[in-house]
Amino acid sequence: MSQSKKLNISSFTVLLVAALTLLMFALWCVSLLILVDRQGQQNSVTLQQNLHAQVLQLQQKQHLWLQSQYYLLGTLAESSADAQTFQSFLWSYYQRNPNIWAVNRVHFDQEGRPVSRSNKPGCLQPGQMHRDNFDNFLVPQITSCRIDDKALLEIAGPVAAEGNPVVLLVSMDYFDFLNEFSSLSGRDLQRATDTEQGIQYQEFSADGEASRPITIPIGMDSVVPGQLHLKLQTLSFWDLFKRQAAIVLAVLVCAALLVLALLHFNLIRPLHELARRMHVAAKSQQDGATDGPGGVRTGLEVMIEDFNVLQKMAKRDPVTRLNNRVIFEDRLTQAILEGKRSGRRYALVMIEIVGLDEFAQQRGQYIVDALLRQVARGLRESLRESDQVARFERNLFAILLEVQQRDQLNFLVEKIYLSIVRQYQIYGREFELRAFFGIAIYPDDAVDADILYQNASAALVDAENSDWPMQFFKDPDEAIDTSGFTMIQALRRALDNDELKLVYQPVVDLESYETIYLEALLRWKDPDKHNFSIGRTIRLAEQNHLIMPLTNWIIESACRFISESSLDGLSIGINLSMIDLHDRRLPERIETYLTQYQVEPAQIVIEITEGQIMQDPGEVVEVLSHLGMMGLSLSIDDFGTGQASLTYLKELPVEKLKIDQSFVRDIATNPDDQLIVKATIELAHTLDLKVVAEGVETLAVCELLTKMRCDHVQGYYISHPLEERQVAAWFETSVKSDLVRKGS
Repeated sequence: MSQSKKLNISSFTVLLVAALTLLMFALWCVSLLILVDRQGQQNSVTLQQNLHAQVLQLQQKQHLWLQSQYYLLGTLAESSADAQTFQSFLWSYYQRNPNIWAVNRVHFDQEGRPVSRSNKPGCLQPGQMHRDNFDNFLVPQITSCRIDDKALLEIAGPVAAEGNPVVLLVSMDYFDFLNEFSSLSGRDLQRATDTEQGIQYQEFSADGEASRPITIPIGMDSVVPGQLHLKLQTLSFWDLFKRQAAIVLAVLVCAALLVLALLHFNLIRPLHELARRMHVAAKSQQDGATDGPGGVRTGLEVMIEDFNVLQKMAKRDPVTRLNNRVIFEDRLTQAILEGKRSGRRYALVMIEIVGLDEFAQQRGQYIVDALLRQVARGLRESLRESDQVARFERNLFAILLEVQQRDQLNFLVEKIYLSIVRQYQIYGREFELRAFFGIAIYPDDAVDADILYQNASAALVDAENSDWPMQFFKDPDEAIDTSGFTMIQALRRALDNDELKLVYQPVVDLESYETIYLEALLRWKDPDKHNFSIGRTIRLAEQNHLIMPLTNWIIESACRFISESSLDGLSIGINLSMIDLHDRRLPERIETYLTQYQVEPAQIVIEITEGQIMQDPGEVVEVLSHLGMMGLSLSIDDFGTGQASLTYLKELPVEKLKIDQSFVRDIATNPDDQLIVKATIELAHTLDLKVVAEGVETLAVCELLTKMRCDHVQGYYISHPLEERQVAAWFETSVKSDLVRKGS
């Protein structure tokens, strides 16, 4: 990822909050514009209505004032003795009321025509009046008119003066009320040019001031109309902006800082920590070293990449990199759904690895992890691409196989088994694993994922409690399946179909020439029917941890032979495998057969190979000590070919040492072998052990062993292995010294 694509979460948050703050500020500006416009319109309408009402009220007030002046002057006109006195009063009256344009008393002659003349023209001139027009006046009448550029408001009505009917006319400036309006509203009004709409008055305002025009009509009637042109002083956007911007910005900045603080403590800091942990966890699952805290990149894209890695981690086992249980069970369910549609058959194989806990305690967890990784690698290599494998828990694995035929399944399961049960090289040490397999088949054993898993687990438990490490699920009433697997099929069928036998080779005392015991040797009844020799079969069984059922068969067969024979003191020697010696239940198994066939423990001689002790001395010594306490006789077989420690020989309840035939066969011609055999005999006698020399095939070898004070001998010179029917005859014929010397 390029540096330009990285975006720090903190920087991103600051930019986001800053952008939101600017957006809020822009929204405030837009709202301010809308507010100014709408408020200006609303204020204009409201103010126009209020001012119009105020104009009308002032006009009405002016009418009332004019009426009051009319009644005042009328009373004075009626009470004045003559016209000269009234005229004198008017001069002073005009000075007190400059808004009064003219006051006239109109007299009429006998015909009703006006006989007086007005000094100032009014709305009703004397020539335009007739007394009859005023006879029906109940109240004075107010009219308006324009004379030249003058607008007048005039009231006229009859009064009685000097006993004669007189009409009183009072005229005043029509727009005099605007003075009071200007005083009350604080507006400076100036008269503008006259137009068809009447006399125009306009409010004066300084240039540059924001204003909105308002027009108010003037006039109680249509004779003297006029208009007021006022200006609504509005606050411009910039004026309002300058007044509020500082406060708004301060509030927004404080709010942004508060939001940043809250985000930092409640989101950014936890997110940083989460990103750091995600990055470290993701890096631990990838190649390369993990970045330190200073190298943790908290970019959003990096965090997404880490999340994808962790998502994959959640689906995989961290040690083996196999799928985990959740993914496997989901795929098992999907496979069964597919099987219901298409008729496909699947096998669920549950695998338990044995010995991991012991390895962890003895060698450390890192050894176990390395073993598990090699097991997982072997499983992947043994499976097809369509097969599914997962690690459920510490030592439990599961495999889903698509199979159509049972033979195909046997081959696949055997291949998987051999990929696990083998020798491993871990950090310069060699390890061997054991495994148990439980197998259930869809749809034969179950048609539901849970039931299939339950049945496979039950088969796994059967495998743990059985001699065979692999078991198919079967109903309680179902016959036992002995089909086995392709490679070990011969061994299992041989055990089930009685195709194996034991032959017995005598071990004879060189001093008394009596038979000490018979060593049981395994043979095929019909070797021509089997592809594997008995020796290779045993080696394969040992390598694949399948020796247990074979050992059980040998022990049981030997005990049965002792029980069925009528020979007193008959003892049988049985060879045990290394795997048997690592089985803590071996003494229990042997005791079961001894009890079943009523055989004395001393009648069984356990022969163990020297090198087997060194595989795991502590565990082997414990098992052998238990066998010795039971009363069984112990013998070290093939001595000289291994690395047995004299300390263990001294600690073990061993009675005999059997020198390997590779040293005994040529001692008559090979001085080195002679020295080795002689030293071994002397060492054994020093440890108070009897010595058995096997591989004795000539008289010269037998005589030389007698001189070396060897205790017992075994070989073709003494006797070939005997069939069961030949054993009784062997004991009936005593072995004399001359017979030994001459050969049988």
